[in-house]
Amino acid sequence: QGGVSEQVVTCIRNIINSYMDSNSMTLLIHGFKEGVRKGYKTDRDIRILKNAYGTEIDNYLKKIDDAGIPVFLGVMNGGLPFMFELIKKVETPCIVDTIQVSSYEGTSSTGKVKVTKEPDNSLKDKIVILIEDIIDTGLTMHFLKQYIKDKFQPREVLVCVLVKRELEDAKYKVDADFTGLNTKEKDFLVGFGFDYFGLYRNTPYVFIPSVKEVKEWNDLLEKEKNKKQED
Repeated sequence: QGGVSEQVVTCIRNIINSYMDSNSMTLLIHGFKEGVRKGYKTDRDIRILKNAYGTEIDNYLKKIDDAGIPVFLGVMNGGLPFMFELIKKVETPCIVDTIQVSSYEGTSSTGKVKVTKEPDNSLKDKIVILIEDIIDTGLTMHFLKQYIKDKFQPREVLVCVLVKRELEDAKYKVDADFTGLNTKEKDFLVGFGFDYFGLYRNTPYVFIPSVKEVKEWNDLLEKEKNKKQED
């Protein structure tokens, strides 16, 4: 995820149409202007999102002969809010599981990926739907797909991602089977799985924070850190 730009304070990014046609779905991203948050209808946006993705994946699974029981594998922690909304629309009996990797520290990637939590269920010969919040440099997803294939021997690995950045300098060109939003924007995203040092994953939409907001969050984190040291 890219760093926060000073331009965010003085202008709002173009609001991406939150509605969809029969063939595509777009995600609404909110910007900030002088610290004032743009309101929107959270329930409607999330309902549109999960219905589009869930139905599309469900239809894909139903077309596969002897598909067995697929595994929806959420990448912790960012992919979990997305996954839990998505599977509500999936009618196919499925297993829900998680995997956790580490490549981000704060707001930037370390350039290295390690698995810190493996799936609890067997993935062997299963159709695995890997659910992530974002494909950015491609590093994490490139590693994760290969890791799952080599170690767990699934029948197929499908990638479902909320946001995919189309970066010319991406380390790996990773394709997603189901993509909510393709964008060339590099702004730092927060909400609905995206976090700022662990904060605001629970916000039910995605937004671009202002510099003012980030400063307030830094003050909050510093206060919490000092409190722990005192304890």
